[in-house]
Amino acid sequence: MSQDRGEARCIFRENDPAGCVEVWDQGNRRSLWFDDVILQSEIDLADPGQLPNPVNRAMLAPLMLNPSLDSVLLAGCGGGAIARWLHARAPAVSGDAVELSAAVARLARDFFGFPPPCSNWRLLLGDVRHQLQVSDRRYDFILVDLAERQATPPWVTGTRFLVACRDHLSARGLLVLNLIAGSTGEVAGSLAEIRRVFTAGIGLLANPAHDNLLVLAGPEPLPPTPDARTLATLGRRWGIEFDALGERLRRIPPARPLGR
Repeated sequence: MSQDRGEARCIFRENDPAGCVEVWDQGNRRSLWFDDVILQSEIDLADPGQLPNPVNRAMLAPLMLNPSLDSVLLAGCGGGAIARWLHARAPAVSGDAVELSAAVARLARDFFGFPPPCSNWRLLLGDVRHQLQVSDRRYDFILVDLAERQATPPWVTGTRFLVACRDHLSARGLLVLNLIAGSTGEVAGSLAEIRRVFTAGIGLLANPAHDNLLVLAGPEPLPPTPDARTLATLGRRWGIEFDALGERLRRIPPARPLGR
């Protein structure tokens, strides 16, 4: 997705094997861009407890459904904005951020304040599919934000990867998948694959002014959306507009068995 950068200035540029990566500053905002058109990460330099990017905030919607959080897996670290934010807001939470690009992982450390080695966070270089194969760790949240050529790679919504994610969730854990597809048919096909693995039903969060769709799923049915007062309290706790997210959340019930 593109964004008008106005008076921002580029402070770093590098050609990665996968394309060009750039770091831009504008006031207190620092952003990571891919190929000059894709905004991947954005942070507030003055306040690590703020998440400027609305997609990043929406990906943390599970906090309004299950605020009990101990462990997180980030499939795709990017600039590490979510890791930085969680480290500031909830330093006891432990997390693994898996990033395929060595250049992007380095930028997360050098420019975007990824939590230091002494924190509860690890920055792991490699393919998240391999990480899930070699790890037996379970997570409360798995946040998947991966793209190739401005679209979600087909394997992300394939049965093998989805089953691996499901098997690495805690009993009440939740998966959030940032789905970027080019057509309604592609979205429908991806959702059908997700529902085959997550049979208890899924949730959908569209993002106004963005071409992506967030999918929420877990081994159990999604918890009910709290009342307005609770959402307001949680919103103040985390600095996220949970009231608006709660209104936008749409639930798709479990698929009916064939023959009924």
